[in-house]
Amino acid sequence: MATTVYLSAAAIDQLTTAQRALDEHVTSSATGYCLRCQLIGPCPTNDQAAATFTRYGRLPRRTPGATRPQLINARRITAGPDPAAHLTRRYKP
Repeated sequence: MATTVYLSAAAIDQLTTAQRALDEHVTSSATGYCLRCQLIGPCPTNDQAAATFTRYGRLPRRTPGATRPQLINARRITAGPDPAAHLTRRYKP
């Protein structure tokens, strides 16, 4: 049976503030430094914000591309059919 957990207004405010901090203090994929405070990431602000989400058992929203993966020549690719898929089929004699 699933239960519903409601958070107080203070808890929601803390999570909103923590989300804002995580959005600003992103560790760059290219350099490993926080894009906001230029410390080796994850910076203390990022750690504190992550701890807030852990304390409430919630997950933060993530913004695709926030770590700027294009700086390390990462690019999107599309996956084709699995070439080994035929090896997992079972044939009945």
